[in-house]
Amino acid sequence: MFHLVAPLRAPRSPLAGWAERSQQAACRNAMAASTALAAQRRERDEVAAYVETVVAHRTGTAVGAVRPAPRTAALG
Repeated sequence: MFHLVAPLRAPRSPLAGWAERSQQAACRNAMAASTALAAQRRERDEVAAYVETVVAHRTGTAVGAVRPAPRTAALG
């Protein structure tokens, strides 16, 4: 069956799409912030690994090796 009358639509005001546009902008901002934080985290981890390697090289221990606790006079 054909409809002879177009369905009624509410008139759109300039503010009608505000909530959707605001949500989209917030999502874009969150994605940008997440990307920046991930890059900072990756850089921090790389620096920590480098520092650990340099310290291990200077002290003569292998990277990731567990150093024994120093012995005290009281324990023998």
